[in-house]
Amino acid sequence: MHPDKIYALAEQANRRMNAGDLNGALDIAYRIRDLGPHYYVSYIVSGLLINIGNAQANEQTIREGFELLRKDFETIIHHRELAASAHYNLANGYSALSHFRRMKDRYATCFKETELDQAKLHYRKALEYEPQKPSSWLILGIVSTNLAEWLMP
Repeated sequence: MHPDKIYALAEQANRRMNAGDLNGALDIAYRIRDLGPHYYVSYIVSGLLINIGNAQANEQTIREGFELLRKDFETIIHHRELAASAHYNLANGYSALSHFRRMKDRYATCFKETELDQAKLHYRKALEYEPQKPSSWLILGIVSTNLAEWLMP
């Protein structure tokens, strides 16, 4: 399938997500995933799954998107037009997974590198590609604050 058609389906999923129809968005994400293995499919679907999983507070959906992105990450970031958002999506995945870990055990991340450290690294990488994107700067600040707060019981 042509990348423009994949992107159009992703836009439909985003519209559903923005309208609060998370299950409809998830159905579209899975339809895109079923188009077959391709780095662009992984790129699009992983971002959708991470965002939908965050909105649903569904760790399994986030992990599914996270693993899909990690599988093709090196190929994806070789396409400069995709690199910033790939790092951004990976950072969002790490950030969400750290939240779930913290919910299970408040002290699990106090004395070792955490998913938030990885999130911070990938938000910084995204900013190397798109330093003018204000939301990345904001989120990087939030992640840094969360890291500092987590070191205090």
